[in-house]
Amino acid sequence: MAPAPLYDRFVEPAPHAHANENAPDPGHSEFRMLRAERLPDIRLALRPARSTDGDALQTYVRRLSQHSRYNRFLGGANELPASELARALAANGRDTLTLLLTSTVEGRETVVGEARVALSCAERAGEFGMSIADDWQHLGAGSAMLEEIERKAAADGIELLFGDTLRTNEGMIGLARGRGFRLGPGLEPRLVRIQKRLEDAAPDLPCRKWSEIAGGAVLRTA
Repeated sequence: MAPAPLYDRFVEPAPHAHANENAPDPGHSEFRMLRAERLPDIRLALRPARSTDGDALQTYVRRLSQHSRYNRFLGGANELPASELARALAANGRDTLTLLLTSTVEGRETVVGEARVALSCAERAGEFGMSIADDWQHLGAGSAMLEEIERKAAADGIELLFGDTLRTNEGMIGLARGRGFRLGPGLEPRLVRIQKRLEDAAPDLPCRKWSEIAGGAVLRTA
């Protein structure tokens, strides 16, 4: 028997978005972390990155362990190059998106995970990469974030979601398999491709703005 998930959605998305990027993110869908017993008052939110998130995102990357950074970025960089950071913050929400998983304690927000997604409208396919802070791994946050990426992509008419990861990245491979992804050859011999057909993909909606469909998502501990 498969283990029970560590989270459970209990609030559905709101129907509309906010224009102000400093306002609460639109369309929150919420999750309760069922087994995260430590620090039960922490609130986790998955939201699109804002133009003001540069320092927070760079700090997150620097705080990852060397092993986690290598797994995520396929190399030994200690931080995001300036050009890559600018590209992440300039994602337009139409065919590219940067998502941040944040924790909020006593009003202070900290990035504890991130994901990048690029959509191919013509092929109805989406490519993604993601990471979770070392202290938040194996608590269910990564599975919840991947499920939300799948939901957003399917709502946007994406039928195939895929990403390449290192063959040695057992954590990501196990996470993907747990979400029903299959393994295939990657772009390089050292890589493996994880891919999944999204059976509930919406018809005739390729590359609409994700913020118009689902917006941010909120996860929090029980």
